[in-house]
Amino acid sequence: MKTGLDGLWLRHELLANNVANSETPGYKSADLDFTAYLRNAVNSTIKLNTSNPMHITGSSFKTAIISQNTSSITPDGNNVDIDKEMAQISANALHYSALSRQLTSHLSLLKKSITEGRR
Repeated sequence: MKTGLDGLWLRHELLANNVANSETPGYKSADLDFTAYLRNAVNSTIKLNTSNPMHITGSSFKTAIISQNTSSITPDGNNVDIDKEMAQISANALHYSALSRQLTSHLSLLKKSITEGRR
């Protein structure tokens, strides 16, 4: 869940940067290919980084920031579509909120199990 929240936060920063540079000549929008990253992570063997040969092996995940160099909307070379970016920001915020609520619920269950239901 932490990795998911980190990825969604990074995507939000990229999308907000696109909106901030919507009037910058020659700026090309960027996005995070987080869904493909998660799809690849689920379909591949997960290996963690180790610092000791006795540790369980595995890998850390990395995301890819993709620059959208395909076309330009304005004559100055900028390709930021403000409506599309705002829609993506809203969708990303909903995903972040849902994952955050899920993590809060999980931590609440852990707290309840630790205290055995007592307050």
